[in-house]
Amino acid sequence: MPARLIVALLFACLLLPDLTSAKEAKRAHSISELEAAEMLAQETRTTFLVDVRTREEYMLQGHPPQAYNVPWRFLTPDFQVRDGAYAGGKAAYTGYQLAREPNPDFIGVLQSLFKPEDRLIVIATDGEDGTGTDAADVMVKEGFKRVYYIKNGFLGDRLAAKDNDKLIEKLSPYWQQRGRVNGWIYWGLPVSYIIDPKYVYPPDLKRMQTQK
Repeated sequence: MPARLIVALLFACLLLPDLTSAKEAKRAHSISELEAAEMLAQETRTTFLVDVRTREEYMLQGHPPQAYNVPWRFLTPDFQVRDGAYAGGKAAYTGYQLAREPNPDFIGVLQSLFKPEDRLIVIATDGEDGTGTDAADVMVKEGFKRVYYIKNGFLGDRLAAKDNDKLIEKLSPYWQQRGRVNGWIYWGLPVSYIIDPKYVYPPDLKRMQTQK
């Protein structure tokens, strides 16, 4: 093997860890619900919770107190049957569907609320559909320097058993129920149903004011 080629390969190997680190730096960090609660309690002035669920989930399911609701996607009025055609794909479930595309104003609203150096903790419904990770990674990509996402979300994952999936569906009344595995509510962390205008999606508040 030519000496020049050997030197080039060695140089590439030396650079590989740096390239990997740079790639990882563009991703948000995963934390548990309890770690998130501790962060929020310890650094109140520069740590904020961003609830990326739909406005309907934020209102009806409850939310952590002082969580800013900035939806990653919106709920639509389109009712579809599971696996039926929906917006160029298949409906994920039977019911009113989420928009296929993310909220186009997501980053703009966050930039109006927070500084790039603020510590932002993202909470979604659960850890199954990737909503929290997708939203958090986009935030990092758009310049927010300290972004975390709660890996199990607000409701937690559905109760399931990979080794006994058919039996748990047949015999357990808790099959696929949330809040029985992990998540914000599983640990008894605070939940509020109060809708404070300070924390609602800002464009909604502006529209209300213009209608007076």
